[in-house]
Amino acid sequence: MPLLKHFNWIAPHYEAWIGADGNNPIATLAALPTPGRLLDAGGGTGRVSNYLRDLAGQVVVADESFGMLHQAVALHALPAAEAEVEALPFPAASFDRILMVDAFHHLRDQRQTAGELWRVLAEGGRIVIEEPDVRKLSVKLTAIAEKLLLMRSHIWKAEDIRELFDNLGAATRLHQEGFRIWVIAEKHR
Repeated sequence: MPLLKHFNWIAPHYEAWIGADGNNPIATLAALPTPGRLLDAGGGTGRVSNYLRDLAGQVVVADESFGMLHQAVALHALPAAEAEVEALPFPAASFDRILMVDAFHHLRDQRQTAGELWRVLAEGGRIVIEEPDVRKLSVKLTAIAEKLLLMRSHIWKAEDIRELFDNLGAATRLHQEGFRIWVIAEKHR
């Protein structure tokens, strides 16, 4: 758990501050549409899943912040599960697509999370993790600011995230645009 409940505090204002990102390639990287289920892991207010909801059979948002999930339900009527991503309350192979947008660096245990995401991913499924590119100075400064605010941020290099999934047997690749990186991990049949 974080030292302070930052995301519960900012939840009512999060979407106004962050805004929508219509230029995001995540739908393409996730190979959407899919008739199957999509998990937005660490999905907060459901900002991203709401944008993608018509591209999957069902979308579920999982997040440990009750305040953020309240917004996902109130603003977007999305199904939500209050859970730490390190211990998801879903059976194995529950989701055909899993997204994690700008949340990996906030996790308590990234290695455990990679294993948990892999566990709930169905064969033939795909995980897409979007993170800020830590090689950029502005991202390094943001990471320092988050630490000063007592957030548990730890931004990983894309290659290190990729290696977590490589070690689980995933077929992986990286995509980079501007200040963002994406790690794509597929579970082949």
